[in-house]
Amino acid sequence: MTEPSPTASLAHGPLGGIRVIDLSAVVSGPFATSILADQGADVITIEQAGQPDVVRASGPLADSADGVSAFWAAMNRNKRAVALDLKQIEGTALFLELVKGADVVVQNFRPGAVERLGLGWDVLSEVNPDLIMCSISAYGPDGPYSERPAYDPIIQAVAGYASVQAGPDGTPELIRTIVCDKVTAMHVAQSICAALVGRSNGAGGQHIELTMLDASLHFLWPDAMWGQTYLDHEVDMPDLASIYRLQQSRDGWVIVYAISTDPQWQAMCAAFGRDDLARDERFADLQARLRNGDAANAAIQTETTNYTTNEVVDLLEAHGVPVAPVNTRTSVLQDPQVIHRSLVEHSTHPSAGEIRSIRPAARFSKTPTSLRRPAPLFGEHTDEVLSELGIDPERMIELRRRGVVR
Repeated sequence: MTEPSPTASLAHGPLGGIRVIDLSAVVSGPFATSILADQGADVITIEQAGQPDVVRASGPLADSADGVSAFWAAMNRNKRAVALDLKQIEGTALFLELVKGADVVVQNFRPGAVERLGLGWDVLSEVNPDLIMCSISAYGPDGPYSERPAYDPIIQAVAGYASVQAGPDGTPELIRTIVCDKVTAMHVAQSICAALVGRSNGAGGQHIELTMLDASLHFLWPDAMWGQTYLDHEVDMPDLASIYRLQQSRDGWVIVYAISTDPQWQAMCAAFGRDDLARDERFADLQARLRNGDAANAAIQTETTNYTTNEVVDLLEAHGVPVAPVNTRTSVLQDPQVIHRSLVEHSTHPSAGEIRSIRPAARFSKTPTSLRRPAPLFGEHTDEVLSELGIDPERMIELRRRGVVR
């Protein structure tokens, strides 16, 4: 096979020429590899021959979509899909052949599972010394929680997210998105890119361990744990989360940022005609507003209920005050800035039909990203990928007959 030129490799993103073998399932791994795929990597997702990823059947799923649910489509575009039975010796051997030509392997099996399959780091690094392998788990390979099963809400509870989301009555609440899975995924994508840079600088291949707990607590720390940061000083500052509030308008909801800079606070007071708030010692500076966040929010709420959402936004925007309407899932798609940035793209999937997808967040001036492939069907690229290993059609038929591939 002729190797593409460096220029051709980078045509669809800065990771052109990097091959990623994705053994992971559900969200924490696939969302990470979707970022790499969007940035140009050749991501080959491996599913068990008799057990498609559960995400294929999660969320909206049209009968004609053939296993491409809305959830699957969002996290698996720009990838190729191969179905192997890794419990069969030949399936393992085929996987190891793929690893020989790979740059990265990602897996999120329960601790010890890949080792039992004979696909642990010690084996893969022997096959390919330059390999970057990232192993994702809930809690890590050891420790009192290592064997516990976990999903995003479980990690939210352990890492403190639910208590941070508590309202004024102290009742804990979950964040209503799979934040810990996705935060972990972003750490995975960034760490893999860092390891690739390290390799190019002479470090060689290496194994990355990432846990959902580690990544989630790291993400939470700067603001939600500021009260737990100083050890030598008493802290009486409320948590930032306790100050965040949405304000009601006459016809909906708006957010006016109560703990903004001093000039912005003064501008808000002027916009509402509230000289008394501008002079109030409780709100004299940022530290004061942080300590008196409830009172600041109550004062703002008194004013916003006199206006419609659009009127509040127009009034405060004219005075340079941080303000925004509270969009619904539907209205965010019509938000003028979202439209201006072309954040939402439409494409036609061969089986799922017309779909919306979000544009990759990073925009590269010299290596722009693109939608190269729709999310794959189960085992859609098995023949294509294995033929790249030199597997001839007759052997492919035999492997499929014995259930080694799908």
